[in-house]
Amino acid sequence: MMTQPSSLMRQPLVVLATATMLLTAAGAQAQTVRFKTINDAVPLKYFNAATTAPDPSNPNRLIIGFNTGLDPTTFITNEFLATFGRRVAMDTISFSIKAPLGFYVSKITYTQTGASSTCRTCSSAGAATWVVAGHAASLGVFTSNPNLTGTADVAALKLVTVPVSITESLFSASGSVMVANADVLVQVLPR
Repeated sequence: MMTQPSSLMRQPLVVLATATMLLTAAGAQAQTVRFKTINDAVPLKYFNAATTAPDPSNPNRLIIGFNTGLDPTTFITNEFLATFGRRVAMDTISFSIKAPLGFYVSKITYTQTGASSTCRTCSSAGAATWVVAGHAASLGVFTSNPNLTGTADVAALKLVTVPVSITESLFSASGSVMVANADVLVQVLPR
């Protein structure tokens, strides 16, 4: 009786394991959405379409960019901030989400974080709204805490491409309020 060396017996297992890993990676990669036509309404202030990009560690998460620095004409910050120097800050960012072949967009979640000054006489507030696939909704209204999260469940629509528009409005009579981070997380389902 002839026996095979153990290294030859392991070759088919190694090939099978490698093929399984490649197919799994290809399947995971196939579920990656594309974010297209990213625009913002107020160039050079507040939201920044040019630095808005998918998260390298999760391509289905869009990290919304924000402008920084000072306006050279007014010497007022370009950050998304309402304060005594600028009582109102408003901007809209819009983009389209395209699901990969064989999938549709099922859920979209927007999350933002920020800060505000709190004092006995401070008065600041803000609101965020969005339009997802033609349906408008409030993301939230806030005074001292600009952190909020909103989810749009669009699974019933089974859309391959979903237009999204997010509008942020900040107001300050005294004190300040700002949005410093925001992102959009997309979930897809197979058709």
